[in-house]
Amino acid sequence: MVGARSNMPAPQLGGRAMGVLDRAVANQSLAAIVVADGEPSVLGTMSLVVEGGTSQGRDASRNDNRRAVLDGIAAARADDPEADVLTGLDLAARSIRSVETLPHEIAVIDSGLSTVAPLDFTQPGLLEADPQEVADTLQRIGALPDLEGMDVTFQGLGDTAAPQEPLGIAQRDNLAAIWEAVIEAAGGEMEVEHAPLEGDSPSDGGRAALPEVRIVPIPDGPACSGPTVELTGSDVAFLPDSAEFANPAAARAILEPIAKQLVETGATATLTGTTADVGPIEGQRARGLSRAQAVLDELVELGVPRESLTAFGLGSEYSEYVPDHDADGNLLPGPAAENRKVIITLDNGATWTLCE
Repeated sequence: MVGARSNMPAPQLGGRAMGVLDRAVANQSLAAIVVADGEPSVLGTMSLVVEGGTSQGRDASRNDNRRAVLDGIAAARADDPEADVLTGLDLAARSIRSVETLPHEIAVIDSGLSTVAPLDFTQPGLLEADPQEVADTLQRIGALPDLEGMDVTFQGLGDTAAPQEPLGIAQRDNLAAIWEAVIEAAGGEMEVEHAPLEGDSPSDGGRAALPEVRIVPIPDGPACSGPTVELTGSDVAFLPDSAEFANPAAARAILEPIAKQLVETGATATLTGTTADVGPIEGQRARGLSRAQAVLDELVELGVPRESLTAFGLGSEYSEYVPDHDADGNLLPGPAAENRKVIITLDNGATWTLCE
C-alpha cells in the first residue's frame, strides 16, 4: 500500500518493507498494489508464479516478478484528494485475504498522516492523542479494518514533503504509537522500517498535478504568551497514564531553553498540570501534579534552583478546558490531548523571551 500523493515523498521500498516483497517473490504469492489517497483503490494485482524449465530461467522469472511489483509502485499516483490510510489498509487486507496460503503481509509505504475521518490528523490534538484512546474510539464506532492474521510493515511514518511541515521527534513517535495501537486493535501485528523516505512528492509525469491533501498542523515549539509557556504532548510527551517521559532526550531538548532563561534571570515560576476529564477529579489533580512535578524535576536537573519552582495539579478544572466528550459521554481523543499539558507561568509579571 503506497501513499503516492501530495505532501509526502515518493514511495520507495527499503529494509523491512523490501523484505515483504522478497518473501512474496520467494513464496510465489499474490501481490496487490493499493493507493491510499482520499478514496483508496487497487492499482492492480499480479501472481508471482515462477516459470521456466531451468534454474536460470526460474531466476529470471523471479527477477521479472520482483521488477514488475517495483515498477507498479513507482508508477502509482493518487487520483483523489486527501489521504485515507485506514480505508487503504482495509482494502489491502481484503485484496489478499482470499489466498489461504500464509503469510499475509502488507508493506505500507506512507507517511501515516491520514486526513479523512474518522482518523483525520488535521483535527486539533489528534497527533498528540493517547494511542490506545484513538484505537478504542475507532473500535467503538466500528471503523477498524479487519487485519486478523496480517503482518503490517510501515515505512515512511511521519516523513513529509513540502508544503507539509516536518514532524518533531515527539510527534513522530506518537504517530507510530497510534498506528501500532490501531493495527493491534484490528488484529494485526506491526513493525516499523526506520529508513526514511526522502525527496519530493511523486512527479506527475507530465499529467495533471497530484490532488490536494490538507496540511496537518505541526506546532513549532511550545506555545508562549507573556508569562506563560504551555507544554503539550507535541512538546513533552508522557507515557499513557504515567508521569514518565515517553522520550526523555526529546523532553530535555524542549526544556533546555526554558531552564536557561530561568537560570539567567533568576525568575521564579509555577508549573500547573492539567488533564482530560477522565476519572474522579481527585485522580485528575494527582496526575496533573505528577506530570508538573516531572517537568519541575527535569528543570532542576538542568540547573534551575528547586526553591524557585512550585508545582500544582488542576486536572480538568482549569479556565481553558476544552470539552473532551461527545453528547453520549464518549471520550474524544483529540480534545482530550489538548487538555493534557503542563503550564509554566513566570511569577511577578515577568515574560518569556525564548519565544520572541
